[in-house]
Formats: sequence, structure tokens, C-alpha cells
Amino acid sequence: MPSTSSNSTPLVEPSSMAQPMNSHKLRQRVIMGVFLLSVATVCIIWGGWAWFLLLYIVFYQGFTELYQIFKAKGIVASKVSVFLVGTFILLLAQLRLTQFMMPCVALGVIVSFIRLLFRQPPKYERAATINDMGATLLAIFYLGFLPMHYILLRQMAPTQPLPLMFESGVYYVFITCLVISASDIGAYFVGKFFGRHPLYPQISPKKTREGAVGGLVFACIAGLGFLLTGQFTWWHALILSTLLNLVSLLGDLTESLMKRDAGLKDSGTILMGHGGFLDRFDSYLFCGVLSYYYIHWFILHEGLAQNVLDVINFF
Repeated sequence: MPSTSSNSTPLVEPSSMAQPMNSHKLRQRVIMGVFLLSVATVCIIWGGWAWFLLLYIVFYQGFTELYQIFKAKGIVASKVSVFLVGTFILLLAQLRLTQFMMPCVALGVIVSFIRLLFRQPPKYERAATINDMGATLLAIFYLGFLPMHYILLRQMAPTQPLPLMFESGVYYVFITCLVISASDIGAYFVGKFFGRHPLYPQISPKKTREGAVGGLVFACIAGLGFLLTGQFTWWHALILSTLLNLVSLLGDLTESLMKRDAGLKDSGTILMGHGGFLDRFDSYLFCGVLSYYYIHWFILHEGLAQNVLDVINFF
């Protein structure tokens, strides 16, 4: 496990909201961004175990970084519990055995508590604490249960076979990821060049209101662009894009909150120009859940929405 000092950067406050663009850092960011986009595109189109493997890498490396954030606060989550339960959650989704998901989560919580209960000295440095228990469950749900919805989203497919790029699952994952990416790009560049007013300085000093507006505009443009495919009505595209923008921003701020509480600037250094996996994918973690249930309920009229419609029709 990498040490905290090598895998994270001490928190440094920026001198102003809008700072000059560092060309070297921007070049690194673009190169890594193109590489990540290429890998993600191949995995999304390929689907199956390729998509599962990419999400599992995010889960594994994300927890490696989150563990260091916890450790900076003196919190020691159970690595065995997180990797065991998180792996089972992702595997059940991949194997389409979602009927076992809730039993897995429930048993996973119990197993995690039992594991921490018997983590006692002298084999371990100290006995487990409430913070250790909470951090273990946080990691399971944050990095296992939430990303699992991207697997379910990719599995949404029509009953009739269609050309690969027109499969519903491919389309739904693409629109989710591209709207988030457009939001990130809009917020980054608008914030860099025009940002003056802080959005939430207590949590993320570099984020500005101007950047947030730029992210929203770019997200809506990207979402409305998918109207050309005929999959969504314009108002569904606009609503989903707006919600994805807001939720991605909340995901980003959530990770910033954890890093700031731990006194760290970045979760890691593995992705040049982007920091760590959590720094790059924090905006995506919440959004798979939002897209899956919005499409499931309001686009396809399945699940909860269908139950509501049945009740309305009954009366």
C-alpha cells in the first residue's frame, strides 16, 4: 500500500479564483484525458467483462486512495471487508443476479462488523473504532454499490438485436459519461478564464460560480445533442443533463470534503494532470445511479414509475 506522502499532496490554498493556465499541466491533462476516453470508449462498446474490468479497476484503485485519506485521519478501514463485499456486489451485477444484491449488501454489513469486532491487539495496532466501522461501510457503498449501477445501465438493451453502437445500454452509458465530461470541461475552462466568485470556498476553494454555470451550459448542450439520435425527447434530455450536472458537482464536492478534512489536496498522483482515480472519477460515482433510475423509471416507465401509473389508472 503506498504511503500517504507519496500518494497525496498537502493542501495548498490558491491565491485567487482564476489563475493563469499552466501549459505543461494542461498538456498532461489533455493527453491523459484522451487516453482515459479511448480506454473507456472501447470498454463501453465492448461491454461484458471488459466494462466490468474497467469498473473494478476504478473500485480497487479508488479504495486504495480512499484508504490513504482515511489513514491521514487516523482511521483504518477493513480492507478485507471492502474488497470482499465490493467484489461480490460488482460480480452479481455483471452476472445479472441482482435478486441476490440486497442479501449480499445485508450480509456484507454484518461480515464487516464481525471482521472489525475481532481486529484486536497484539496482531493489530489497536482495536477497531466506530470511525473504522463507518469508513468500511462508506467505502463499500461509495466505491462498490454506486458504480455497480453503470453495469446495470450498460445491460439495458432492447429485446430485438440492433447494431452494436445502437444498443440501448451503450447509448445510455455514453450519454451519461459525455454529459459529465462536458460539464467538467465547461466548469474547468470557464472557471479558469472567468471565475471570480467562489462557489463553496470552505470545501473547494478553486471552484467558482462562473465555472458551475459553464459546466451546466456545456452539460445541457451535450445532452440536447443526443436528440439527434431520437432516443430522448428534448425535455427528458434537458432534465437528465441538468440533474447529471448537479449530481456530478455534488460528487466532486463530496470527495473534496473528504480530502480537505484529511488535509490533502489530491487523492493520488497516478493519473498525470488529474491526480488520483478519485480525483478523476469522483464526478461519475453518483451519476450512474441517477441515470439508471431516471431512465428505468421515467424513460422506460418501469419499476417505481410503472407502479405509480398503475395506481393512477386504477383511480
